[in-house]
Amino acid sequence: MSIIVVDNQIVHYEVFGRRGPPVLFLHGWLGSWRYWFPTIEAVATSFRTYSFDFWGFGDSRNPSAAAQQNIENYSYQIIRFLDEMGLYKVALVGHSMGGMVALKTAISHPQRVTRVITVGAPFQGHALSWLLKLTNKPGVANLFARWHWLRRTLFHFFMGETRDPSVEEVVADSLKSTAVTMRCSIRSMLQTDLRPELQQLSIPALIIHGGRDDIVDPRQLRLFEQIESARTLLMPTSRHFPFVDQPDFFTQILLSFLQQDVSATMPRLVVRENSKMS
Repeated sequence: MSIIVVDNQIVHYEVFGRRGPPVLFLHGWLGSWRYWFPTIEAVATSFRTYSFDFWGFGDSRNPSAAAQQNIENYSYQIIRFLDEMGLYKVALVGHSMGGMVALKTAISHPQRVTRVITVGAPFQGHALSWLLKLTNKPGVANLFARWHWLRRTLFHFFMGETRDPSVEEVVADSLKSTAVTMRCSIRSMLQTDLRPELQQLSIPALIIHGGRDDIVDPRQLRLFEQIESARTLLMPTSRHFPFVDQPDFFTQILLSFLQQDVSATMPRLVVRENSKMS
């Protein structure tokens, strides 16, 4: 486990791969860097991969939780992490909340991002399911914080039908966030609407959703139909974690996007898992 201090706050991060262009993986709500590990292992054969825990999640601590745990400051955390690691430009891969943060960063700091991939990300707060919206209420957030069995049940529901034993490590990390972290981050997502900013997206983007996602509405893919730099991918049989449901196919798509001249080779919309990238 590696630790750096960013603006007097601890950030836990991991690095894999010896050489290659840098790629930064960003986790979603209640998560940590850990659930990206199988994908990171595959990508690290060609890229230098990084991942960290957002402040308040996993092993990244934040003394001023209520003031810092929001989409804007998580985007700031990315830029400060890059500064501290001596990285000028990276590709961003973000899931769920991390995808929202990744796209926000790509729009606000295009000079620091080579390309962006979002997976099951909400681009407006209303795209979140009613279940997540409930945790914006203090009483519900406190219940999730105190009743670990309830949070375990919720996270297993998020992860779907996977039987991977490492999921228990992911679930254990999900128990580290406090009620304040849960509520502040959800409230920030609910208050965020990136739709007015999408036309400013100038770097290559791949927007992925599972067709059976019951956490974030996959119909958001339509928002990118007129965005010239964006490509969309619907994985019809996947739920909220496509990289867990269909890891081999997801990794193939991800590597293709990271390696290719995407503006010339990617179709505007892919709707079948067996579609070709070239």
